[in-house]
Amino acid sequence: MTDISRRAFVAGTGAALAATPLAGASAQAAKPKALVDLAAIAAKKPAVVWSESSEAPAIAKVIAAFNKTWPDIKVDYIRDTGGSTLAAKVVQESQAGGSPAGMLTGDQSQFALLDQRGLLVRPDWAALGVAAANIISPFMIPTASAIAVLVWNKQKVSDADAPKQLNDLLNPRWQGKAGGWLRTPSYASMAKLMGEAAVRAHLEKFVTMQPKLYDTTYRLAQEIGTGEIEVGYGLYHSTLPIIASGAPIAYALTDPLAISTLYSCCVNKSANPEGAQVLAAWLGSKEGADAYEASIGRGNPRVEGSNASKLVTGRRISEYPLDEFPTYVKILTEFNKIMSSRGGPR
Repeated sequence: MTDISRRAFVAGTGAALAATPLAGASAQAAKPKALVDLAAIAAKKPAVVWSESSEAPAIAKVIAAFNKTWPDIKVDYIRDTGGSTLAAKVVQESQAGGSPAGMLTGDQSQFALLDQRGLLVRPDWAALGVAAANIISPFMIPTASAIAVLVWNKQKVSDADAPKQLNDLLNPRWQGKAGGWLRTPSYASMAKLMGEAAVRAHLEKFVTMQPKLYDTTYRLAQEIGTGEIEVGYGLYHSTLPIIASGAPIAYALTDPLAISTLYSCCVNKSANPEGAQVLAAWLGSKEGADAYEASIGRGNPRVEGSNASKLVTGRRISEYPLDEFPTYVKILTEFNKIMSSRGGPR
């Protein structure tokens, strides 16, 4: 394990102490035999090291929830800020003969590269109890989605004038009063159902309206809350903390609804790949999906009955499937260039 790993925030210790073995045994009784057998092996091994970009205190809550069902599986956490170097660290540590992180949560492009190198486990997700709707890859599992939303300041925008669909942001009244994220993954996802040409035309018009662009969707939501701008296209999980702070903002989900999915994968050269699989499968369950959403803000709309699935009910989900990922990357690159033509972030 690298020095970074040794300095990692150890979230599993307190979580394991907080879990009750009796409650865990009761919860495990209803689990598939393959999952229980895997957990028994995992319990005898070192801690699963989980790595992603969320803040450590939030992940600690997720681990505590996991240990209510699986109290004998220890989980430690290493934060990878930004989440863009997950794969590189695994390759580096594997080549050095070290023990890389056991479970990674992030974007699928990195994980495809790891699978090509033979560094990932290919679990039998169905045997581990994962629902069919959440099985879309042999080497990774959907864990959460960033859900795009329209956001506005309730003190400056009436209910009648509030945007309901993406093109409502092109209303001339929002000239110089709208905001957006400098990156365009939501627009690229929206192109799947709204159409690439239609979304391109929207962006080309939007950047002429003098929008204020931000390097994060949290900053976008904050400035809508202060009234610096009046409307914007942001993300659900970034908007919730600003609402919780008392800011006068509201949001609306569009139809089609753009989402961007984060996945989890299990590293076969890690110290506890069995425990990583149990953790990944748990995150793909309703229990795990809701626990992750409660702590991180991003939920999993693919998990039936989860809070995120209820949120998006009745809307058409727009996202390129994994086998069309090259198309998504091409569109994302083009749309990023269009948005950046407006200038840098605030």
